[in-house]
Amino acid sequence: MLGSTSWLVPGTWLTNARLVQGLVDYQELFVTSWDAGTRLILEQELPGLMSLDLQYSVHLPYPDPAQAWDAMQFFESNAFPVLSYVLHPVPGWRAFHWNNRVALENLKDVIEPYPRTVFDVGHHLLGQRVPDTYRASTVEVHAMGVHGGNDHLPLDGEAVKVILPWVTDATLITFEVFDYDALLTSLRVWEGRHAG
Repeated sequence: MLGSTSWLVPGTWLTNARLVQGLVDYQELFVTSWDAGTRLILEQELPGLMSLDLQYSVHLPYPDPAQAWDAMQFFESNAFPVLSYVLHPVPGWRAFHWNNRVALENLKDVIEPYPRTVFDVGHHLLGQRVPDTYRASTVEVHAMGVHGGNDHLPLDGEAVKVILPWVTDATLITFEVFDYDALLTSLRVWEGRHAG
């Protein structure tokens, strides 16, 4: 399944979801912090999000694992159908009992084992390399181009070569770019990965 971020154009989660409906299978809702304002916007937007022909994953808040926990509980209590929750392994994350849809992302300086993991190619190329043994637990890939010490660029052939060994038919592939044109480029590159 192919997915996008929820930050492609200025606006809310619903604005961005409407934009990508028909382009991708799912959208990864980036919830970078959890407070009353964030909760209120999501409460207002959940019905609209659920009415679209999209599925969703949720990137939980960081760096506070308590906020991540509260956000996950919000989505669970609202019966929002989440494919996967992405969690950063920040200090204190192990104090919570995460559900079986949580996947732990590799960071540039932290890689921790977990039953479900996210392979972020940017963090992999710019920081610690993720051991190949993590492939078996990888359920999601954050795909993007990486150049000159920068990640979250449009996907390119070099990044595709790194990503492909981490992908199975069941892997969620999130194009972790934050611009609509970068998403379109990434989709074209991914679809053309077998060409030539």
